[in-house]
Amino acid sequence: MLYSSNARALALVGLLLALTIDSSISAKIIPRPLAPAASINTPRLVDVARDALDNNEVDGTDILSVSSSSSSWMGEDDGEAIIGGTAAAVAKPLEAATTDQKRQLQQSPNHFELQTTYDGSIQSTHGVEFTIENKNTDNQYAIVSALGLNVAGSASPPLCRIKVYTKPIDLTSAKTANDSTGYQLALDTTDVMLDGAETLIPTEAFLQYYRSKDSERRLQADDEKDYPLLIPPKEAVSFYVVVLPIDDSEPNPFSLISSPGSVESALYKADANVNLYEGSAISNAYLADDPNAAAAEVTTPTVFNGAVYYDLLDTSSTLRDYYDDLEYSLLPGDIHDMPGCDASVSTGYIDTIGSFGLMFDVASAVPPIDGGSDGDDIASKYQDLEIFGLDVYIRNLVNTSIEVYARTDGEGSYMSYAPIEGQTKIVDNWELVAKGIVAGQGPGVGSPIPQEAWLKNVVVKPGHVVGFYVTVLDGPDLRYRNSTIPEGSIYATDGILNVGVGRSWGEYPLRGDGSDVSFHPREFSGTFHYHAHEGVCKSQPPSVAPTVSPAPTTDVANAYNGEEGMCPSENALATTFQDGTGSYCVLFDVSPKVDLTVTGMDLNVDWNTADEAQVAVYAKNGSWFGFQNDLQAWPYTIVNTTLSKPVGFHDRKTEGPVIPLEEKMTSAIIPKKAFKPMPMKEGETWAFYACTSSADLRYSIGSSIGKTCASNSELRVYEGAGGADFPQFGQEVKGIDYTFYAPRVPSLNLRYDYVAECPSEPPSSFDFTPSPTPLPTLTTAVTYTFYAEHSADKSMADVTYDMEYGVRGVLDSFMKDTSNPLYVHVVKDRLVVTAVVAKIVSAMDVGYLCIPEAPKTCTAVSILVEVVHLDTVSSDEILYDLLNQSDDVQKELTVEGYEVEYVGSRAVETDSEVTLSGVPDREMGGSEQEYFAQVAKDFLNNQVVSDNDSLQILAVTVNGQEITADSAVGVRRRLQRANRINVSVKGQYKPPPKIDFGEVVEESINRDRELLKKELTSRPPPASVEGDLSEVPEFADYFADADVVGARELKKPEPATVFATMNIDQESDDGLKNILNYAAFGIAGLIFLLTGVFFLRPRRFKAMFRSKSGDYHMDTQAVDVEEDQMAALKAQSRRDMGYHDDEDYIYTNHASMNSGYDQGRSSINQGRSSINQ
Repeated sequence: MLYSSNARALALVGLLLALTIDSSISAKIIPRPLAPAASINTPRLVDVARDALDNNEVDGTDILSVSSSSSSWMGEDDGEAIIGGTAAAVAKPLEAATTDQKRQLQQSPNHFELQTTYDGSIQSTHGVEFTIENKNTDNQYAIVSALGLNVAGSASPPLCRIKVYTKPIDLTSAKTANDSTGYQLALDTTDVMLDGAETLIPTEAFLQYYRSKDSERRLQADDEKDYPLLIPPKEAVSFYVVVLPIDDSEPNPFSLISSPGSVESALYKADANVNLYEGSAISNAYLADDPNAAAAEVTTPTVFNGAVYYDLLDTSSTLRDYYDDLEYSLLPGDIHDMPGCDASVSTGYIDTIGSFGLMFDVASAVPPIDGGSDGDDIASKYQDLEIFGLDVYIRNLVNTSIEVYARTDGEGSYMSYAPIEGQTKIVDNWELVAKGIVAGQGPGVGSPIPQEAWLKNVVVKPGHVVGFYVTVLDGPDLRYRNSTIPEGSIYATDGILNVGVGRSWGEYPLRGDGSDVSFHPREFSGTFHYHAHEGVCKSQPPSVAPTVSPAPTTDVANAYNGEEGMCPSENALATTFQDGTGSYCVLFDVSPKVDLTVTGMDLNVDWNTADEAQVAVYAKNGSWFGFQNDLQAWPYTIVNTTLSKPVGFHDRKTEGPVIPLEEKMTSAIIPKKAFKPMPMKEGETWAFYACTSSADLRYSIGSSIGKTCASNSELRVYEGAGGADFPQFGQEVKGIDYTFYAPRVPSLNLRYDYVAECPSEPPSSFDFTPSPTPLPTLTTAVTYTFYAEHSADKSMADVTYDMEYGVRGVLDSFMKDTSNPLYVHVVKDRLVVTAVVAKIVSAMDVGYLCIPEAPKTCTAVSILVEVVHLDTVSSDEILYDLLNQSDDVQKELTVEGYEVEYVGSRAVETDSEVTLSGVPDREMGGSEQEYFAQVAKDFLNNQVVSDNDSLQILAVTVNGQEITADSAVGVRRRLQRANRINVSVKGQYKPPPKIDFGEVVEESINRDRELLKKELTSRPPPASVEGDLSEVPEFADYFADADVVGARELKKPEPATVFATMNIDQESDDGLKNILNYAAFGIAGLIFLLTGVFFLRPRRFKAMFRSKSGDYHMDTQAVDVEEDQMAALKAQSRRDMGYHDDEDYIYTNHASMNSGYDQGRSSINQGRSSINQ
């Protein structure tokens, strides 16, 4: 029959009601549409038939619908309307559609498929039977969601009606043939197109039939358990399938094809979840809904021809939820075809930092429906937001792997996982929604995640929140920014979709054990693409201008030059390769300042006794001290390999005894594949015990066991001991005691990986017009260390956050102050601060404890400041000027709730006069001044004894020269003079203790004048500069005959001290006061004198400022040496020092050894105490 306009309207309302979807779940992760990308716009069978028939009007009226699931839904007369149409127009598109449907089912991740065969010869005019058993071991229900049939016969148009009946069956009892009892209708649909052996009952037919049964949403849980398409766990269901003409008044031209079976009820096909058994073919009468069922003819056994598609449901799931998700999966491949509108919300592409991943929340700004609706009504259903795409910020032009996750339960903030390691349990708590390769598009623009990488759309219900986790896999290329508002706050919105402040994760993959490194608060930089359903678009059209939290007002430039990634994946820390002794082994401790993994070790081997050596390195958690003879205490063997002398290595016979530094550094590089990586946590102490099978391993004399000998922002290395025997722990095999020498400084380079966010250039208040040609730049880092006293309720994250922004604000103000030296660098050298990163350090890093006023607490905070500047100024000069601001930084650092004290490195400076004799009768030219300054700087740096946290010479500058008469005699006497050179020496020094920097410089030069002379005269002379007198032959090579006469500190005159004269008319008690005052002055002077004597006594002075020619062996400490082993110790020590004859060797007495041993143990105990505190 034909529809009137009123009937059409009623039918449309009925269709909408039938498609109503349960919204009881606040947000769902929706499966990606079944169609692959190549057929993303493939229409559904119903839509194809409907559209085709609508184009063939009958009596001027369109065909509204061809879908008739059962007589209870659309009525039996729909078939007449279909038969009345013209088939020619629909044949071809229907044929194409069924191919796409089968491809969808076969490629769908939401269906399991169990296919039998299609080569049958038995024709069943009244249906086929087969049995499916659910053998799933996870206690899940199986539900049939589509069927493939082998149908013989034809019709025009090629449509048919399919009925499916089911009944439970007991496989343990004998099956009764021709048994029509117990069957109930499970499916009745006309949504089937004939395609011979590939006729498909589509998933939509099963969905629509369910909707017809649950059109009023009244099915209860008990009803659902009895739903005829469900197969309970460990049970079996018999299926009876019948094919009919759409017009049941016409003869049935169809039959179902089966193949001959083997044994009745035999298992024919199985997979991991279900078994499919052989069945029967029915003729003459139907087994169900037929009064003549008893007359049915049954052929058995037969094999059902076709395919069964099914899903698995947990016992906690509901059918309504299942079919809701199923309907989402059947939506057109192009999400934009849904009723409603597309929109995007961008958070902006301004970044200050970056790393691997970011967690944050998105939420629907649409308020829930009033009246406590549970989301089942149409209005609520069509106010959902469906996220179908995402752009991220990849500022480098690289291709990087990316993954996007949403919370597994589909709703709730990522912050609700408690404890925090719940956020990092990706497998348990997150579901993958996108995975693929993203091409970085460069600065200032988004990098879209390809559509084919988007696996599942995420639906957000009105008023609800969904947590997201976005991460890159290959390197720290994901860019984002710091935030000034708390984690969880909304920072970007378009009035429909809100984006919240989150936290970043500094590694991939996350370990999920609570040890992952995170940073917060952080703001995601990117764009969400979503579809707002019709109800949202009508009431709240998306705004084109999203609201974003305050961001930098200037463009952010890329502070990195590399094309691949922005942070180095590996760093290294070298101790010293200026060795003075050596033997077989070295033991030492390290302490990481951040979480890191040691990945390699380069040793210093001189290859004096062998060209090949076995190398063994052990490791343990905790210090080596006291465990050097205990094999069981060293559980990790991280190196066991053989190294050979490098090709072309220094030849002592032909090249002399001195090995160049660069050859030492590459003399014994342990291959990465031979080194087992050792992960370490911040604040831990680890020990290494490295040995070679030849006595060619080099190290140097130390000053105290446990003293820092090398340090940077990630790792610290301590002085340890040398070992005189190989292999390690041989006393357990050989039965002898081993000898160790201490203190010793290991001579090596440690390579390691560590995790850190990658800073980019932050906003600057100075606007520079970039040069058309990029100018060369340098990066300089300085560390400010403070004790911060604050209330005990502040978290460590709060402290680092507050201190970061406090220091950053102070530096910004300095750079704007025209009277500050940093301002000159800003204008002249384009100085820009690129990063300010704070971290908590231990009292050991400071050198002394902080005692706060109760109930406050005191925290040591180290703040790393990185700057970028043109190479028109050296990094050392920038470092000095930054350190010179340390007192002013403390003075201006006014962070509410904190009292701060600066306890880090300080800038030191002195003016000295260095006199050279035997130089030409002229002042040095420009190039010669630079040469002299560089030689003096290198000389002083080699002379001052310090570790990386102590004293370092940064710059030597020539301020003036004075030519005087020279008393030297020689052929060139009339041309030779003395030059008094006024120099400024700048450095950095970390107290305690305090030092007289001018005296250090003066003594260092005067003590080793011959060495400085050698340095000046042995290097290649500086090149001539136009205008210098060095171009004149008689004045060439300024330093060829130079002698270093000496150096003296040029002390600045101190302000005069005015003492009041004594009044002779004063009374006697005033006179007594004056006497006491003078006595106090005298005592103070005596104390000052004794203090100077203490610090400058020969042993103390040599320990701080020793000459390289000093008697190093006087500082040797013995470790684990008994009185009766003294002779063996002396012999081994002589070998350790390189002596051969007893008369050449003076050994320290045993008391000094024990003193050094106690001093070393005390140093380690103090260090441990500082760390624990």
